[in-house]
Amino acid sequence: MPRSVLITTSVLVVLAGIAGFWLGQRQVDLDATGIINAVAERYVAEHGGSVTECLGWAGEGASVFQVTCGDVTYQVDRFGTVRIAPEGDL
Repeated sequence: MPRSVLITTSVLVVLAGIAGFWLGQRQVDLDATGIINAVAERYVAEHGGSVTECLGWAGEGASVFQVTCGDVTYQVDRFGTVRIAPEGDL
């Protein structure tokens, strides 16, 4: 095998490894207390009420965490995106 092919292949493997590591680190580290507090602040800003109305638990499937504040349930995915859960999706 020519030396240039070996060097090019080695460089591409190293770059792919670095890119994979960097993209893997972009995933959000979820903390239960932080999630509940952030969602509670959003609930208070959007719907009024109190942060003491919020309760969180582990989710299922794409939803890693769920937080219920009053009559509104929020779902948090593994990237930290928060959305209001549909009525039948609880």
